[in-house]
Amino acid sequence: MIRVLDKFIADKIAAGEVIERPVSAVKELVENSIDAGSHSIIVEIRGGGRSYIRVTDDGSGIPAEEAETAFLRHATSKISGIADLDNITSLGFRGEALASIAAVSKLTMVTRTADRPAGVRLMLHGGRVISNETTGANPGTTIVIEDLFYNTPARRKFMGSEAREGSAIIDLIEQYAVCYADIRFMMIRNGETVFTTAGDGNTLAAIQKIYPDTDHARLIPVNGSRIHGYVSDPGTTRNTRKGQLFFVNGRLVNSPVIEKGLEKGYGGRIFSGFPIAILFIEADPHDIDVNIHPGKKEIRFLHSDEIISIISSAVEEAMRSRDAVPAGLVRDTVSVDQTPDVKREKPVVMPADAEYISERTLYPDRIKDEPLMAGEQSSIRDFLGSIVRETTVPTVPASEQPAVIDDRSAAVSLPEAADRPFSFDDLRFAGYVFDTYIIMESDDSIYMFDQHAAHERIYYEKFTSAYLSSNQLPQPVLTPVTINVSADVYYIGREMLEPLHRMGYDITDFGSGTFLVRGVPPYISLSEAEQWLRAYFESIDNATGRNDTVIDKLIMKSCKSAVKGGEKLSRMEIDDLIKELAACRDPYACPHGRPTFVRFTRYDIERSFRRK
Repeated sequence: MIRVLDKFIADKIAAGEVIERPVSAVKELVENSIDAGSHSIIVEIRGGGRSYIRVTDDGSGIPAEEAETAFLRHATSKISGIADLDNITSLGFRGEALASIAAVSKLTMVTRTADRPAGVRLMLHGGRVISNETTGANPGTTIVIEDLFYNTPARRKFMGSEAREGSAIIDLIEQYAVCYADIRFMMIRNGETVFTTAGDGNTLAAIQKIYPDTDHARLIPVNGSRIHGYVSDPGTTRNTRKGQLFFVNGRLVNSPVIEKGLEKGYGGRIFSGFPIAILFIEADPHDIDVNIHPGKKEIRFLHSDEIISIISSAVEEAMRSRDAVPAGLVRDTVSVDQTPDVKREKPVVMPADAEYISERTLYPDRIKDEPLMAGEQSSIRDFLGSIVRETTVPTVPASEQPAVIDDRSAAVSLPEAADRPFSFDDLRFAGYVFDTYIIMESDDSIYMFDQHAAHERIYYEKFTSAYLSSNQLPQPVLTPVTINVSADVYYIGREMLEPLHRMGYDITDFGSGTFLVRGVPPYISLSEAEQWLRAYFESIDNATGRNDTVIDKLIMKSCKSAVKGGEKLSRMEIDDLIKELAACRDPYACPHGRPTFVRFTRYDIERSFRRK
């Protein structure tokens, strides 16, 4: 038998879709406060928000005669017709939040508009009005929620601990404090003020107030068409996306589209993890759909490719600055994902005879006649070695490869050449340690180059350029080579020969699961070419036709050809290496994503010696 549910049962079911946990209630109330034009918002919680939540603002308030109406389901001041759904500029619009919260809590609201001498105090339990009376109040609105889910025990028992629920609320308010730097936020937990922001509109100051770690102190500005914000250098990453905040028209959202644009902007410079990114994107309200998730956490873009392009272009431009060169010194603060398993990074460990390290350590060609003091040579190596060992950028086995390929043709490409604010012309040779690391200096920094990573980048671009060259001619072989494959691979492989022709292979379909090779690329040996081809066909994905082998093999070839760490280079070879790296289109990272060089500022070095 089909029945129409009782209104209060239906309200509780609907509330469960919108209010999943205490942080959901706080989110809805804070967004209402922002929509009300507030300049100050205070959030107070007790018991992780399970027992008590208070949100106070100095916004426009609600007229007394509309107070009860505000708690009716689908009562809203944000939209009036179907056309308004295509032009949503407010954070709230469905009229579900207050009704949903009231249905599962004991709620009190005190509100007053600026044009009224008094306000109204409204109390509801489980969605039912208990009292409605006139009261004195400041302009704005205060909503107090007590005993959340008291009448829905099934929901209540699935809530997390007080610490977990409280941390989620603090995290949310931190995010809004970053987005709305012109609003003064105060967060209070169990009677203790957690943080207060200035509300002066300085976004970077708000970010560094909320996240006072070294990583956020080194953020790089991003400015582009309809986008601004801050990102970290490629060497500063987290093991989760928690450090990434995306705001579209002031709305905090999760978006694979934005994530893709960010990843594309960094190119191949991220070895592992996720960079920090706080991005503010402006979009035409007609071109986005914010009504695809009960909690409005997700968003759909009408022109997703355009958004990806806008983001990637802006981030790519930011990555060309000198500040985007990964920092080489160890941080002396927490590497914060602010998760239970967070670990403190090790401080820089100074060698016992560090006092012997003098100016000639970094400028060996300036002081040539004065002999080194006892122990100084080992101190230099120990100190620089500790920097290399403790660098924030991890090493990588040669077998790791990025996945930047074209789905159909497996074509690879080099980034567009562009003017870079960072200039290699300003660098001067300053030293060479462990037969692996080249030290260059500028006026206020030193740069440590990994000769193997740098050489990998140089060779990779050479091989890639040869592959992309339209006039690449095969090198004939005396005896044609046959490549036999299974039937399923053969029929897909016949459609995948064009990339091989571009690489310099003279290869044809010989029929019956066989390909005939009469010529190979001139930049690899015959045995390498044959192994490469067999791996190429073995790597074809039968479902998609995708093939990763072209770029994989280019990377492997560059890795094998490059000079290794520990292979001593002459000064002339070092100079040539730096010149060739400077001529690369993307000199900042090897094809695996490891940095080719890292930066140490004068300030960082002086701080390591306790001069700062």
